[in-house]
Amino acid sequence: MIRRWMAGWFCFALVFALAGASSPIVAENLPPAGERRLALEKASVLGSVLYLAAHPDDENTALLAYLAKGRRLRTAYLSLTRGDGGQNLIGTEQGDALGAIRTQELLAARRVDGAEQFFTRAIDFGYSKTAEETLRFWGHDEILADVVWVIRSFRPDVVITRFPESGEGGHGHHTASAILAREAFEAAGDPQRFPEQLAHVAPWKATRLLWNAWRREGQPVPSTPRLTVDLGTYDPLLGQAYTELAATARTFHKSQGFGSSPRRGPVPNELELVAGSPAEKDLMEGIDTSWRRLPGGDAVEAALSRARSTYADAAPHLAVPALLEAHEALRRLAPDPWVDVKRGELEALIRACTGLWLEATASEASVSPGSTLKVTATAINRSPAPLRLLRVTPSLGGVPLPADAALGTNQPKVTELALAVPADMPVTHPYWLAGQHRNGRYEIGDLRLVGRPEAPAPLSVTFTVALAGNELELAVPVEHRLTDPVNGERICPVAIVPPVTATFAAPVLVFADSSPRPVPLRVRAHRADAFARLALRLPPGFAAKPESVDVHLARIDEEKTVVFEVAAPSDPAAGEIAAVVLNGAATVARGDEVLDYPHIPPLQLLPPSVVRAVRVRATAGVRRIGYIPGAGDEVGEVLRQLGLVVVTLDAADLDGAALAQLDAVVTGVRAANTRPELATAMPVLLDFVASGGTLVMQYNTERGLDMARFAPFPLKLSRNRVTDEAAPVRFLLPEHPVLSEPNRLTDADFAGWIQERGLYFAEEWDPAYAAPLGMHDPGENELTGSLLVARHGRGRYVYTGLAFFRQLPAGNPGAIRLFLNLLGTGRSHG
Repeated sequence: MIRRWMAGWFCFALVFALAGASSPIVAENLPPAGERRLALEKASVLGSVLYLAAHPDDENTALLAYLAKGRRLRTAYLSLTRGDGGQNLIGTEQGDALGAIRTQELLAARRVDGAEQFFTRAIDFGYSKTAEETLRFWGHDEILADVVWVIRSFRPDVVITRFPESGEGGHGHHTASAILAREAFEAAGDPQRFPEQLAHVAPWKATRLLWNAWRREGQPVPSTPRLTVDLGTYDPLLGQAYTELAATARTFHKSQGFGSSPRRGPVPNELELVAGSPAEKDLMEGIDTSWRRLPGGDAVEAALSRARSTYADAAPHLAVPALLEAHEALRRLAPDPWVDVKRGELEALIRACTGLWLEATASEASVSPGSTLKVTATAINRSPAPLRLLRVTPSLGGVPLPADAALGTNQPKVTELALAVPADMPVTHPYWLAGQHRNGRYEIGDLRLVGRPEAPAPLSVTFTVALAGNELELAVPVEHRLTDPVNGERICPVAIVPPVTATFAAPVLVFADSSPRPVPLRVRAHRADAFARLALRLPPGFAAKPESVDVHLARIDEEKTVVFEVAAPSDPAAGEIAAVVLNGAATVARGDEVLDYPHIPPLQLLPPSVVRAVRVRATAGVRRIGYIPGAGDEVGEVLRQLGLVVVTLDAADLDGAALAQLDAVVTGVRAANTRPELATAMPVLLDFVASGGTLVMQYNTERGLDMARFAPFPLKLSRNRVTDEAAPVRFLLPEHPVLSEPNRLTDADFAGWIQERGLYFAEEWDPAYAAPLGMHDPGENELTGSLLVARHGRGRYVYTGLAFFRQLPAGNPGAIRLFLNLLGTGRSHG
């Protein structure tokens, strides 16, 4: 009898990721002929490779595609972090939300290149210059344990690192990933290391550790022998070279702006031995990747050989009897992780060769605990194979519904289900965000979750199908489908949400004085006839009216906005304000944040409804500013809270007369990189400066950017940065207006910064610029290009690489005071 574990739909997605697929979720998609034949061949290959690096985008997608598709090896990418410390080119999300986006971008890329995806608990804390700092922040032993866990769970024959230990990777995280790979390569096979894992996994010793090496132009040929693989090889089954697949996969890293064009022709890559058994000609040399690897495996291979000989692209169901024989032979083998892997592959192949379409859909995208969800389960046999649907079983202990009906060719069999959600079921939220962030890593209580890209779908339906005397149990997630008028069908698993969510409108609450101000909460119902009594839990010195608000929402998705009047204390203060639900015991409410981008499935985050509140003593010398958006930041929102009038400007349609009504203009982060029209608009902006206005340009990346088009005087950017957020800051020009007017700054204003001081500092500049600040990371020379100010006509031009896009949304008082100084004291200043 064929049995299938509950996450079968996920394994199916991994086996049959479609080349060039654009749909965010492809779990149900059945493969085209070339992919089916590739999967038939892969069923006879028992070899695996783990690729390891630090971040989303570090992976060599061409090598992953070559290994997974070309060599038919089970392949995975272990990214130590989820990329939550990077910059965002498509929106304003940072931190946890950005990590969730990049997790899905990696999964989308893996659906193209055919590899699996793993992570550790390490938090991406931004650019690090040394591996020592990185490992100290993450916790060396803790992240090493995670890498060992993934190796023991995945059991790769070969491990490949993207970066060397020499530091050539240019980032402390990169070097740390190579160090951890080598240490884990040795530790995973030692039962004395991390013995707490052995209740779930066995020690595992991979055969060799390789570095996916490179040679920079002009470097001599290395003395160490290297293997060479051609990633530009064309695969006739896929109709593409592996480098073409790689470009499609890499383009899913949209939040990093990594759209890629395909390469064609030879693309040699080199692999250098780091540890383990040497290989002279092939990375899998000396490793038996056939069914002879398992005692009794020859019977499985014999059946698979018959399946390949009877398979026809136009009649794939002809291979099903032999596939069932292979499955029966597999059942007779001794327990082994490869048996579990190949069982999943075979069952996915049987489903693919019968064209069996299974889905479980709900009309609602979410359901709250204690509710009942109506689910429509549909099975369609799209082949002549004689399939019968025996029963349909909802998850969560649901009662199986007998069906016992023949599945006629292309005739949908529909079953209506009522899925009862327990009252104590946890809400759906990324599992790695459920605990506290501590010491550079996420706290995850369940060891078995460590490494997974995401938790299994909370709700599922299992179809029991009979074929030639065999029973298959195939589970699919309960999903919500909608049709977007531009992007077509969008699919996401149904989420478990609280009956009511309460979401603050702003990421931070900044108070420039102690006067009461409205603080709105967006309250949304996730069940009919929902009620909540809401209050605010305040830090010392803050006050709110009223004490509580009762909210009744009659319909699902109905929203109301409730407003509390919050007053800050007279003196500077900071703390957290939480929205609290007073239904019974007081509990912190959940917020409701939907991350909706067309290249990934919609993501519903349910973080605790908590916002940072800051009373800052700061004076604004201007009243009206214009903001030209860049890649996305929330600086403008913070300025609005300080009482400034912020007008969003379109760089393609700037008007000198309209600019004359403003005191200052600010460009968002990477505006010059992401908005080509800004270069055309610069003469208008510089005229605005010459007539007495202020222009503040936040950081841009140096790659491909001619700053001469964006500044009144010569200016050259670099990759220089200060990554230590606590690095001392020296006032080189303490009386310069940007350090003294209208807010006189002190060393205290540079305390409490987060993640970094700044990035992409200027490297060379005209004497017309003043450089009032100096700073450096420990052990390095001082950098003075973080802030440049020049008088142009009667106005002021500012370029700054200081990380205001992080500091202002975090409510850092000193960064707020400095930014207000940059805006000046009104028109016609110096």
